[in-house]
Amino acid sequence: MRQMTDSILINSAAEPIWDWLANLPAHYTEWHPDHVSAEWERGELNQVGSALRAVEYLGGKREVLRFEITSVDPPHRFKYRIRGPISLLLPCGGFALVQADPGLWFTASISYRFGALVERLFSRRSAALRQHMKEEGENLKLIIESAGRSTQGQEAPRA
Repeated sequence: MRQMTDSILINSAAEPIWDWLANLPAHYTEWHPDHVSAEWERGELNQVGSALRAVEYLGGKREVLRFEITSVDPPHRFKYRIRGPISLLLPCGGFALVQADPGLWFTASISYRFGALVERLFSRRSAALRQHMKEEGENLKLIIESAGRSTQGQEAPRA
């Protein structure tokens, strides 16, 4: 099995990013212009066995994806398995938040089961997936860092 990964340095602590991911259905369309919707079918991010249904476009093709949380270590990482026919090619993936100085590395990964021949046949889809992962990281960085700037320097409300 092979793996695609994309990492980006975000100027933030892990908790704001984890909280954002935990509320993914509320943020999904803001995360990427090709995201259509997301909803927890059962559970939530912090629970193994939780299931998320997401609709998005990948390389111009509409995809309905189902993810099942297989391991979780808040606020550092979670892994998932993909359900349905697409899991034959893309069985699992995950997100990790690793402390850096300053900020942290946000890493997205997805495992795939195709070799060189299949990768050539699906080269446009593979390239679209790589690009989508990169854009998600860049967009998350902008969202989290913008939210951090908007709360800096504000005083707490007085009673």
